[in-house]
Amino acid sequence: MLRICICLTLLLSVISCRSQTLQEHLLQPPPPLVNFALSRNGATTDASQSVPNHRAAEIIDGDTNSETWDEGSGWGSSLEHLRTSDLNKRPYVSVTLAKPVDIRKIVMWTIDSEKYPAPQFGLKDYRIEYWHGTGWGLIPSGDTKDKQYTARNNTKGKQVHEIRQRLIASKVRLVPVSSNDTVRNYQHMAGKRPVYEVEGIARVMELEVWGYAAPEVHTLKQIAQGIPPESVGHPVSTKTQEGKQQAAPTIKETIQSILDQYELGYDMADLAKVMSCFSETYLSNGRTYQDVKMKAAQFFEAHHQIDMTLTDINIHPNIADDTAIVTGGYTLQYAPKADGQVEQTSGKLTLVFANEAETWRIIRAE
Repeated sequence: MLRICICLTLLLSVISCRSQTLQEHLLQPPPPLVNFALSRNGATTDASQSVPNHRAAEIIDGDTNSETWDEGSGWGSSLEHLRTSDLNKRPYVSVTLAKPVDIRKIVMWTIDSEKYPAPQFGLKDYRIEYWHGTGWGLIPSGDTKDKQYTARNNTKGKQVHEIRQRLIASKVRLVPVSSNDTVRNYQHMAGKRPVYEVEGIARVMELEVWGYAAPEVHTLKQIAQGIPPESVGHPVSTKTQEGKQQAAPTIKETIQSILDQYELGYDMADLAKVMSCFSETYLSNGRTYQDVKMKAAQFFEAHHQIDMTLTDINIHPNIADDTAIVTGGYTLQYAPKADGQVEQTSGKLTLVFANEAETWRIIRAE
């Protein structure tokens, strides 16, 4: 009987110690959030375009000070998409994180200094998006009733967007729509579309992505649900046919982004951006990559107010040989620098893309 009492006392003592340890653990405040959108934390950046001396990498350097804008701090871009209200030509700056992150909040810093106050020069309307595997989705912040925007009519230099639901991602991007110094002046009609002259640029000092490393979240989930550690991170096997069906949208998304780059390259008269869409092995109707480059350079030299629009695009991937055929139409509007008279041409096009070292490029055109 004495032994039973002693054993029972020891058992209760052990249980009490464990309960106290667990209670202390649960009552502890959560660990501090980490800003994973910093270059020193392994983040990298990319942008559709940048104004001179304001590179994309400036938004992940940890410096939110707007006073040094004139010295090259922050990222800037034009708002040329407002010339024809073409949403597909909006600029963007993206941040690729070193690892998947359980994102809890995103902080956007726009310009706000004595010389450039946010109500006059800061970002006014914008979207913050995350890559979900096959495309970009608006972050679930719930900050605005208009589901097309993350923020509208912003006049603050710092905006904190709390994430309202579970969001794990490794890539986010900011898509400026307009700034507080944006001015649109009507120029002329292009068919049924008005064309404007646009003043003002987007100015972003820093983009912060705060959260926890996703593997830590998975560990907590395993503890809570009793999931074996080795089962996390291994995808459920699917049938080959299902795999092929899932692969097609990824190829289409990739090629569509290159087509967007192609359009933007013409709109900005950016020869390097246009030629990045072509394979150096390009050969079509006797014309080589160098021929295309020379023709494009001559065109940009002689024209301005360029607006390239691709319409009715259809993308047909051929998984068997890593090629894809793109069909559709185009409208090219421009004004010769010599006389400034707006001209326009349109027609049908057929492009053949090939997958070169995991990058799709144009190898032939009709």
